[in-house]
Parts: sequence; C-alpha cells; structure tokens
Amino acid sequence: MKGEITLKILESVKDTMINTADLFDAILSSGYGASYGRMQYELSKRQRERQNKEFIQEQRKQLKQRYYKMMYVLKQDGLIEKKQKDKKRFWILTEKGKNELTLFRKRNEKRLPEIPYPKEKADKVIVVIFDVPEVEKRKRNWLRAALDNLGLKMVQKSVWMGKVKIPQEFLDDLLKMKLVDFVEIFEITKTGSLKHIA
Repeated sequence: MKGEITLKILESVKDTMINTADLFDAILSSGYGASYGRMQYELSKRQRERQNKEFIQEQRKQLKQRYYKMMYVLKQDGLIEKKQKDKKRFWILTEKGKNELTLFRKRNEKRLPEIPYPKEKADKVIVVIFDVPEVEKRKRNWLRAALDNLGLKMVQKSVWMGKVKIPQEFLDDLLKMKLVDFVEIFEITKTGSLKHIA
C-alpha cells in the first residue's frame, strides 16, 4: 500500500513542480486504493482551485496598488486631504477638489454615449423617425451614427428602417440624453400597420 502511494506521488511530480498541499489533499481525497487517474483528477482539481484563488488575490493586490497610487496623485494635486477623528483616518475633498468635481460632472453631462451597441437581426422591420431640434445638432448627429451602427438604413435624413432589434442600452441612452420626446420607434406588423414600440 505504501509503495502504491509512493508511486502515485512520483508519477505526479515527475513532469512538473507540484504544490505540497495540493498533492497531500489529492491523496486524501482520492483514497489509498484510488487509481493514478483518480489521483490526477483530484490533484488537477486542487491546482485549479489554488490557481483561481491566487489569481483573485493577485487581482486584489493590483487593485489595491492602483487605489493607493490614485489617492496619492489626487493628494499631490491638492484635490483630497486626509483627516483624523476619533482615532479614525478618512479622506475629504478640498475646495479645489469640490470645484474639480463640479467641472467633471458638467463635462460628463455633455459627453455623448459610446455608439457600439449589440447588433441583433429581427424578423420584423423597425422604423425610427426623429425630429431633433437644431440646437441639439450634436445629439442629432450622434443619433444618426448610432442608427447606422445598429444596421438601420436611411430612407430620409430623419427616417431610418431595418430588420434589427433595438437594444435596451440604446433606449436608456435616449432617455439619459433627453431625446425620447423627439424620437419615435415603430414596428411594421404582418398586416402592414405601424405598431408603436418606443
């Protein structure tokens, strides 16, 4: 029996370096009478579990390093500062940081959403009609580019058609950009009538 265990261990370590804990767990889990194949299965299972754990730990380590680096840069730029109260340390925004946050929010509001949306064909024809005011020219150009990206074809500048599914992300972006009042989306039914869908 002892010789069988020794053989299994030697077979396992002959081609690669094996973690001691993994090997020990594999032997116990597979049982003394288990075949070499069974022990290899248990060993591979332990190794995968350990590798996944090590990967997660490494990811956390990298995220932690990035966090500290980011906080250091923000502090050096005078946007945050560390305070202490009741023996507890915490970060707060400086006046410069508050002003920078306000500017960032305004820039973010003006930024248009990313155009690539998931493309999916549909059995029925979709018709998109819009009338975006001239003052919202940037948003109107974005809308045309987004419809083109989805696979719809322009019939007129403000009328687009195609056999595609309209993704929820696109509808959410219309809402965020306050364009829902200027855009109508229809589906052509089997009878040829228009069914309002958004």
